[in-house]
Amino acid sequence: MRARSENPPGVTRRRRPDPSGQTSARKSADVGPRSARTVAPAKPPADGPALSVRGHLYDAAAKDREIAVTPQVVSQLHDRRILWIDLPRRDKAEMERVADLLELDSRTVSYLSRPRAALSLDNFGAYLQFAVLMAPSPASGKSARTPPDQDGRVDFLVGSNWVVTAHSGDAPYLEAFRAQDKGDTDTGALSAGALTASLLDWHLGEYFAEVSRIESDIDDIDERILAQPSEERLLGEILAIRRQSSRLRRTLMAQRSIFYGLGRPDLGRAGPDDPSMVLATLSARFERAIDEAEHTRDLSVGSFELFTSRSTQQTNDLVKALTFFTVIIGTTAAVAGLFGMNFDPPFFKSGSAGFFAVTIGLLAVGAVAWIIGRRRHWI
Repeated sequence: MRARSENPPGVTRRRRPDPSGQTSARKSADVGPRSARTVAPAKPPADGPALSVRGHLYDAAAKDREIAVTPQVVSQLHDRRILWIDLPRRDKAEMERVADLLELDSRTVSYLSRPRAALSLDNFGAYLQFAVLMAPSPASGKSARTPPDQDGRVDFLVGSNWVVTAHSGDAPYLEAFRAQDKGDTDTGALSAGALTASLLDWHLGEYFAEVSRIESDIDDIDERILAQPSEERLLGEILAIRRQSSRLRRTLMAQRSIFYGLGRPDLGRAGPDDPSMVLATLSARFERAIDEAEHTRDLSVGSFELFTSRSTQQTNDLVKALTFFTVIIGTTAAVAGLFGMNFDPPFFKSGSAGFFAVTIGLLAVGAVAWIIGRRRHWI
């Protein structure tokens, strides 16, 4: 008996239609153009198109390198391979592509494109989001009462094996962090929290550098106060230093909730496998920065007190000199008045010789008084 699967010669067996309504690739190749229009479009490659931004891949098992960010790169991240994406401008389209790639919450893009006035630390479960403020520029010329400048804001997103930073314009400490690597490193062995802690440490380093600059300016002003206490512009420079130190402290204090919040127990993880104990240690360095900023403010106050003391001392020296010369002039006037009395003793009849003798005597008394005053530091 012949199997039923064999077809009689010259007879073509018809294929039963697929109940799902889809047509196989072989059938779509045999049918006409009308059936071809029903085929679903092909899906893009698994790795997808590269983003317009690039990231820096730290790989402990291979060479660190700058790389085009793709879904395949993200899927291959692990404990010894970490990705840092830096967005140098707040382009919403780029932020949305990064959000799709890293599966970020929709509110994250909103917070990045339109930064909120107050700094906050948000926990989205799989990642943390917060922002810090760069050290204010001394050339800003803004009052100490002006709120911290949002132009110097840098937003951080910290996931399990990736870190995203977003800012407007230059961020010198981020560039300095990248520039320090002169060869292949083991940065990939760090966690995302540890990498973030390193970046924040460089961030605080900017404040320490600004404190050093202010202290150097204060030392220069103090030397000039001691050398030239009557210089009028010194008071304006002291006021400018005082304004800079106050603004530096205010900008630091605005970030207090961020640095203290990173060590809270409820934020014990910056991602699925990323403990934030390293981030918690930044609070001690942040406290040090606050102390240094307050110290510069005290130094500026000390410079003002030195200026007033030197001005007072200069006034006292002037008063002493005037008093001394008043005594000399008064003595001379007393002698002149004595010789102007309406009596006619024989000495007054000495003529020109007596006049020159009295004049020379008064000059000699004045010279002797000047020498005595100088030796005793009266003038």
